[in-house]
Amino acid sequence: MELDFFKMEFLGNSLQKWSISIGIILGTLLLNRFLAKGASRASYKFFKNVATPQFYEEFSRLFNQPFVNLINVIAVYVACDYLTFPEQWNLAPIGDFGLRWMLHALFMVVLIYTITVLFLRVADFMEYVYHNREDGHMSKDLASFLKELTKVLVYIISFFAILAKAFEVNITALVTSLGIGGLAIALAAQDTLANLIGSFIIYLDKPFQVGELIEVGEIKGTVEKIGFRTTRIRTLDKSLLIVPNKKIIDSNLNNIAQSTQRRVRFVIGLTYQSEPENILKIVEEIKLAIQEEAPNTAEEMTVRFLDFDSSSLNLLVVYFVNSNDYNLMVEVKEKINIKIMEIVEKQGCEFAYPSQTIFLNQQN
Repeated sequence: MELDFFKMEFLGNSLQKWSISIGIILGTLLLNRFLAKGASRASYKFFKNVATPQFYEEFSRLFNQPFVNLINVIAVYVACDYLTFPEQWNLAPIGDFGLRWMLHALFMVVLIYTITVLFLRVADFMEYVYHNREDGHMSKDLASFLKELTKVLVYIISFFAILAKAFEVNITALVTSLGIGGLAIALAAQDTLANLIGSFIIYLDKPFQVGELIEVGEIKGTVEKIGFRTTRIRTLDKSLLIVPNKKIIDSNLNNIAQSTQRRVRFVIGLTYQSEPENILKIVEEIKLAIQEEAPNTAEEMTVRFLDFDSSSLNLLVVYFVNSNDYNLMVEVKEKINIKIMEIVEKQGCEFAYPSQTIFLNQQN
C-alpha cells in the first residue's frame, strides 16, 4: 500500500520523487551552516602562506554566508533537476528559447553571482590580512587599491561568464564585432584611462598617502581616499573635493605632511613718519622675538626693511616653525605677532594702512 502511495503521480512526477526533492532542500536548510563552516575550514588552507590562524575568525565571518548561499543554490538545482516536466506541457528543449531555457539561464546567473561574491570576499580578506599583518611590507593604501582593482576584474569576468554560460553568447565573436565601435569607445575613454594610469603612478611612486596634508595647485587639504579615477581631498574648510588623478600627477604637488618645517612669510607696513633708527631697532627686536620661540622656530630667518610702498614702509618677515603641525604653526605665529605689535608701539611707530596724505602749501 505504501509503495503504491509513493507511485502516485503529481505534475508528471511520482510522490517518491517529490519526497526526495523536498528532502534534499530541507536537509540542505538544516545542514547548510555546518557544511559552510566545513567549506570555510577547507578553503582557509589555500591562504596558509599569507594568513596566520589568528585571521580565521575574520575569514569565517566573510565566507560562511556566501558558502551557505552557494550550497543552497546547488541544492535547489539538484532537487529541481531530479524532477521532470509533464510531457503534456510539450515544452521546448533546453537549447531552444522557452521555459527550460529561461530556468537554466536563471540558475546560471544565480550560480555565477554566488561564485562572484566568494571571489569578492577573497579580495576583502586579503586586504584585511595586509592591513593587520605585523610583518607586512605592503602599504595599506596599496592593499586597498589592489582590492578595488581585483573587484573590478572579477565583475568584468563575471559579466562575460554570464553572457557565455547563461545566454550562450560567443564572446570571441562579440569582441571581434566591436571593430570601429570599440575604437570609438577607447577614444572616448582616454581620460578615464589616463586617470587609471595616474592612480597606478600614485600608488607606485607614493608622493602621498591617505591621511596626509597636501597642496596641489590652489587645492590644499587632507587625502581621504585614492580611487581608480579620482582622489578625494578634504580641504581645510571641511569641503570635499574630487580631483582627477591625471590632474594630480600633472601638477606640482607639495606634501606638507612630509615636510619638517612650515614657512611663515608676511610683510609689515609702517607709516612714512617712522624714523630710520626706529625701523632698525624694530628689525632687531623682531629677530629676538623669533629666537625666543626656539626650539619651535629655526635659526634661519629673514627680517629686513624691504621697500617703499605707496603708503607704507615695508618690512619683510620670514621664519620657519620646526614642525608640520598646522595648529602649532598658528600658535607660534600668534605669539610672535603679539610681540611685533608691542615692539612697534614701544618704538613709537604705527602700522600703515592704505591712505593718501595731501600737503597744502599756504601762502600769506
